[in-house]
Amino acid sequence: MENGRLIDGISAPDNSGVGEGVFIEALPGSRNDKLSRSRDLAARLNQVRLARAQALLSPLKRQLLKLIPALFHCHARGLPGYNGPFAPSGIFDYRISPRVLETLKSLGLPEPESPSGLPAIEGIYTMGSSGSFGQNRFSDLDVWLVHHPELGPYELQQLREKADLIGQWLMQYQLEANFYLVHPRQFTSKLDDDAPDRAMGHEHSGTAQRWLLLEEFYRSHICLAGKTVAWWPGAQAAPDLLLLGDVHQQLAGEYLGAALWQLYKGLGAPHKALLKVVLLEAYASGEANQELLTDLLWKRTCEGDFSAGNDPYCILYERIESYLTKLGDDRRLELVRRCFYLKCGVRLTAREQSIDWRFYKLRSMVEAWGWDEELLQRLDASENWHAGQLLWFNRQLNELMIRSYQTLLKFAASRQLNSDMRIDELGMLTRKLHTYFSGDSDQLVRLNLLWSSGVAEQRLRIIHEHQFLLVRMQHDGDTEGELLFQGDTLAAVLAWACINGVATAQTAWFRDRGDDLIPDRRLQSLCRQILPLLPRNEIKVSKQDLCNPWYFRQVLFLLNLEQDPTGQWQGQEMMVDRLNANVLSLGRDKRNMLAGVDILSINNWGEFHIHHYQGDKALLQALVYVAPGLKRSKEEVKLDVLSHSQRLTAQLSQTVLNFLRQNARLSHHGKTATTMMQPVQIGKEQYGLFYSTTGLVWQDLSDTKSLFQQLVKGHVVSLPRPALPDEPLATLPEAIQHYATKGVTQYFLRQDGQDLDVFVLDEDNAQQHFVQKNSEIGAMVKRISHQFVFGAQHSPGIRFNMPQFFRLERVNGELTLSPFGIASRELNREF
Repeated sequence: MENGRLIDGISAPDNSGVGEGVFIEALPGSRNDKLSRSRDLAARLNQVRLARAQALLSPLKRQLLKLIPALFHCHARGLPGYNGPFAPSGIFDYRISPRVLETLKSLGLPEPESPSGLPAIEGIYTMGSSGSFGQNRFSDLDVWLVHHPELGPYELQQLREKADLIGQWLMQYQLEANFYLVHPRQFTSKLDDDAPDRAMGHEHSGTAQRWLLLEEFYRSHICLAGKTVAWWPGAQAAPDLLLLGDVHQQLAGEYLGAALWQLYKGLGAPHKALLKVVLLEAYASGEANQELLTDLLWKRTCEGDFSAGNDPYCILYERIESYLTKLGDDRRLELVRRCFYLKCGVRLTAREQSIDWRFYKLRSMVEAWGWDEELLQRLDASENWHAGQLLWFNRQLNELMIRSYQTLLKFAASRQLNSDMRIDELGMLTRKLHTYFSGDSDQLVRLNLLWSSGVAEQRLRIIHEHQFLLVRMQHDGDTEGELLFQGDTLAAVLAWACINGVATAQTAWFRDRGDDLIPDRRLQSLCRQILPLLPRNEIKVSKQDLCNPWYFRQVLFLLNLEQDPTGQWQGQEMMVDRLNANVLSLGRDKRNMLAGVDILSINNWGEFHIHHYQGDKALLQALVYVAPGLKRSKEEVKLDVLSHSQRLTAQLSQTVLNFLRQNARLSHHGKTATTMMQPVQIGKEQYGLFYSTTGLVWQDLSDTKSLFQQLVKGHVVSLPRPALPDEPLATLPEAIQHYATKGVTQYFLRQDGQDLDVFVLDEDNAQQHFVQKNSEIGAMVKRISHQFVFGAQHSPGIRFNMPQFFRLERVNGELTLSPFGIASRELNREF
């Protein structure tokens, strides 16, 4: 190219435009036709972005980025990604440069031969934050592999495996790259959404967004190799261009699905998701023919603006700022500015901060915002934020994201916009969001660490006022400290600290005793016992988990955490063991040594819950609560009991653990025609625990002059099923009884010719049964789902607890259930 240089097989301008305030006139020697000029401008902007992306990488990662196209272009034994002789290879119009060959040699890799035949890949492109203000040292690479449209399922599977192997190889050098296979007609033709590379997953939005995703790709992509993307307005197809579609065609109907997707992504990166969901709100509020960010970026490019200000993230911020300023919403605007600044990862107050191409532009923006030095220093110290700061910031982000979602919900409802989202994907997204945004007072939500490198505290203090307050102490004798968390029970505070890494085995705990602050060594000991029992890594949740009723994966009972009757007991523990005495009814006075039970549970939806029961009936209430979740479990549940008692610790723990294990066993063995009864004496009262297919109930047997009164010898007895008033599900088919779950509405549907047999259980397990004439399962599920989602605009709070749908079918004479709408190959996929 005239007046240019060659970078790894792609022509690049001498003036790459990586500095501040660069404006470039029309290229000399360009043909005067519109298409030629558009290609030239796109190529020049691409080189500016590529140079900026490389400038923000370490030298090694810079070389690895250049290697990515070569590894997909060539396929030979000894190269990363080799998975046999049949994987597709070759990239349109790509040639390996001498620099890439040198890099391969320096890494001990063989010199490859260029493939023969037609290329399997149309082009390789990064998208998202790469080469923009949003790129920071924690950023990964999102890479689109646009493949030839004629590749078959086997070839695509081979290409997917090759991409996975290359991704694993790059991770050895701490370069995280996520590869996505993209069909060139994915946005313009109706393709199979069940295909593995198009079905919804942790990194793929499925049908939640198509055109909005394409619009983001157009404005942020960098071509690493292959065809030039024809992303300018009015682009036409050409053999050497990649035209994925017109982004102006179908945007409006996607706002709701895209907002749900951004809320879901916000569970991991809320600061980034907030920017995108407010952008959606700004888009929705504008005129029908408003200018998209893609249009604005292209317009500036045509004007010769290749400066740092003509950047995908910068113009995203500008659009949001304009929208929020027009609304007069200063609070949201301030939080958006902080999110934008933190996403950039440029620390303006840090002396060691290198001055890259973003520095001066960002500094001028901050000055215009009127930020003082103290605020900048606090933001630049975000890697050292403690749990209280992170919790506050997370709550602000969540509140504002929900607010934007409510606005988009009203927008979609008022215009009667129909989302093309698949019902199963809508259900999974809302179910996953419910696990985070439910507002359940008994749920413990894991803290998002955002930018913090760690939140462990050396000293923690518990203050009991109306609630239990968790306070960090920076040094011995600290009487003030900073509030980290508050909960209704001591167990909630302790569990939250352990779950989130705030408390470690080395953390010292303190409690108030009158006017004194003293160490609580028993609480510290209990914390050390809890920590090894908790999952160390993020809990994996599959699509099947979210489509089925929740069940327990782990249950931990904490005993006598707030009240401890053993401290007043004067007996000898050795005699309790020798006489095998009942610690729930001990001595002549038949004193119950168990005053309270706290349950920390982890279910297959990835939720942590804490429940508290106090008084003589605490154990009975706790066993009733856990029985359904144990019964529905498809795997062995991890059961543990820890006692906080001064005395009888081992005896109380073993007694309760025995009851808990018995509960799990009998809950699984309940029969339709019979009920298993286990007697138990607590204090001076006799109780019976009754297990059946519908769960567990208990009754006071002390005054019952019946058969039950004679069955209190401590053995489990099988009885003809009694009529117990607390068993409302007894009239339902046994298959439905097994799936019945409180806290979620469930529909069980059986197609009977032209009619539909419908069983409904609401969130309290109140049941309804009716026959819907001339109805089909899919149509009914879609209608109810959309009524639920759009009906949320009228509720006082946002509801994500979408109903679950199950198909009832009779197989070999037995009634069986299966989640509606999920392909079997997708059930075990992580979500």
